[in-house]
This record gives sequence, C-alpha cells and structure tokens, in this order.
Amino acid sequence: MTIQVYKPRARKRYTRMLATLGTIVIGALGAVAVNARAASADPTVHTLVANTPESWAPHVSDEANTIGPSGTHLTISCYMSGDTVAGPYGPEKAWDLISGGPSNVWKGMFVPDADIYTGSNSPVVPRCPSSWASGRILGNGTEPVYDAPSNLNSIVIDRIASGLHVVIKCTARTTWYSGPYGRENIWDKLTAADGPNDWVPDALVYTGSNSAVAPQC
Repeated sequence: MTIQVYKPRARKRYTRMLATLGTIVIGALGAVAVNARAASADPTVHTLVANTPESWAPHVSDEANTIGPSGTHLTISCYMSGDTVAGPYGPEKAWDLISGGPSNVWKGMFVPDADIYTGSNSPVVPRCPSSWASGRILGNGTEPVYDAPSNLNSIVIDRIASGLHVVIKCTARTTWYSGPYGRENIWDKLTAADGPNDWVPDALVYTGSNSAVAPQC
C-alpha cells in the first residue's frame, strides 16, 4: 500500500488594524497584510525521505554521502540553485547547505530542498554568498583533500572523485602543486567541513581560469 504525503504550505498571518479612542473601540477592518516567512540562518529542519543525498555541490551527480533515515534533524545556513529534484511535495531547484546535524551528517555538504521539510515551499535561509565559486575535480581517480592549504605538514582528511563539482568559499596562496595544466600555488577552501578545514590544490580543480576564482580567505 502506498501512502501519499501532502506538504502543507506555510501558514500566512493576517493582521487587522483596530482604532481605539478612550473607552470606545471602533472596529475597522483594515487592509489584510500577508507576511511571507522571513529567511534566517541556521533553522532546524528534517529530512523527508530515507537516504537523502549529500553532495559536494548542488548537483545530483556530485553525491558524496547519504543521510539514512527520514526524519533526521539538521540545520541549514544558506542555499544555492542547482539541479531540479522532485521531492514528496514537488520539484525544486534550491539546495541547502548543511551547517550541523548528527554524526551521520557531513557539514558543508548540500542537500536538495525538495527532500527537506522546512515548513515552506520557498527557501527559509538566505542565498549563499555570490563570491563563492564552483569548479570540477580533475584527474582520473580520486584526489586528496587536506586539512590545511598546503601539502606540507598537513593531513589528507578525505578524497574526492574526479569529475565531481565542488563549491569554493575562498582561496589562499601557499605551496606549489602540479596538476594537469601546470603548477599553481593557489589552494581552494571548500564548503565541506569534515575536518577543521577542507582544502584542495587549485591545480586539481577546473575553474575555467588560471587565477583564483574566489576571494582570499
């Protein structure tokens, strides 16, 4: 038996204007004002479906992890537009950046808003900074993610499969690194935060430019 779930739209609040003079109350019906839910950072939400994908970037092909059971609570801080995902309440292009959750949730990853219950059919968090940039991991296998913007005295804390897109928050210039298009001393800080920081050498990221595409950290 299939159980169909219907997503209630966010309730709208209506305000009446009342004029009062002394002890005489004059009831007057004013214009009805509809208040949209204001976007705020880090609201608590929960997943609507099992195995909600977590992606390095707002694309279904960039999945890195899944959030197991439906109903898992997490917090989100901003959103980006990406691939359209058809969730239980319809298709949406918004993807939410995870800022917190239980141990099985990776902070800094993106989840499709269509698979998240937020209490609204519109984004409930601000848009992510326009200074953030995107790129695609180069190579033929998996590439290292470091806990610092250098491959010297740093630790490889993760690996990203070649071809996946990533979101770059900011950059730093430190040690040189060789990639398919030559050597660069630019390092890209990703939104993901499995460790203290997640850094990849820009030489391993295709951004369409040989220069930094995001501001300095």
